[in-house]
Amino acid sequence: MNKTITSMLAAAMLAVSACSLNAQPNFTLTLPVPADNNNSMAYLINWDSSQKIDSVLVTDGVVKFAGNVDAPFIGTVSVNGGRGPVVIIEPGDIVLSESMQASGTPLNDKLESYMKRRNEIVQEFRTLDQNDSIQMEKAKVLEKEYNQISQKAYAENAGNPVGLFWFLQDAYEMDLAGIDAAIAKDPALGASKRLESLRTSLQAKAETSEGKHYKDFTVSYNGKEEKLSDYVKPGRFTLVDFWASWCGPCIRQTKVIKELYAKYKDKGLDVVGVAVWDEPDNTFKAIKQHDLQWPCIVNAQTVPTDLYGISGIPCIILINPEGIIVSRDKMSQELIDAVDSAMAGFEPQAAAVVSADKDTAAVKTTDVIF
Repeated sequence: MNKTITSMLAAAMLAVSACSLNAQPNFTLTLPVPADNNNSMAYLINWDSSQKIDSVLVTDGVVKFAGNVDAPFIGTVSVNGGRGPVVIIEPGDIVLSESMQASGTPLNDKLESYMKRRNEIVQEFRTLDQNDSIQMEKAKVLEKEYNQISQKAYAENAGNPVGLFWFLQDAYEMDLAGIDAAIAKDPALGASKRLESLRTSLQAKAETSEGKHYKDFTVSYNGKEEKLSDYVKPGRFTLVDFWASWCGPCIRQTKVIKELYAKYKDKGLDVVGVAVWDEPDNTFKAIKQHDLQWPCIVNAQTVPTDLYGISGIPCIILINPEGIIVSRDKMSQELIDAVDSAMAGFEPQAAAVVSADKDTAAVKTTDVIF
């Protein structure tokens, strides 16, 4: 064998060796799961973008991911369709304990330190005597510290995934101007898909706030299309209830809506339900179980919630006879007061009342529009 061939073979072996080194994972993530999940599929998901990164089978009650990560990101693990813990995916050997606490890498240790302090505050708060004035002062101090942990964590970790996670804990209580100001100060936040979605939602909410004209939408179910405008009649007020069968607060508000409907249905108020984030069969069962006497648009899913920037339900809006939203996001007594104020002295148009009465009579609990 001549020297040229020998050199070529040596170079090829070095290249293979280098490729093998490059192929070595720079992170592992290990977590225990109940044994009855064996042979189930586990997914590693980017918590911020909801993108699936990797998948493995559960074996011997353990999930283990291995791979390469260039820049740390917030991840979560889903086993058998369930929600899992939040963990920072970064180089190193990451371990999630049975209590789902992450450790083994710098950012995960930071993340858990803030989580640990919050849990300590909760435990200490629960030991305090609610009838002791001195202990209640201590409770106020603990509550203040608890509420400030997310701000402290973000300030100490701006620009990394730990900071992003804690910023997002407060972001859903912020308005659009506040979020835009934060992004201007920390441009790295602008890359967050969750924050982008929240901004879009807040913009939609602003465009459908009190004083704005309602936005129409179309929902398809069982071969038929329905629009919100099918139920918003000129010359009458319309109370629109965005709800779901599984939503406890939604069901509790139906009692309030029933009282308002009984009080004003003959005085110019219509009610329409819009079932969002719900399975139609469950919607129908809830309508029957709770004896809801107004029409309901079913299977709306995210169509209206995206359009109206609805991040939580129930969301109840009141539309006046000109199509203007005059109340939004009120519940219980606030909702009663808003409807009472709007209906005070209102005289419905005669023609509209006749039309509305005919439509209402045709739609009963057992005859839900779909």
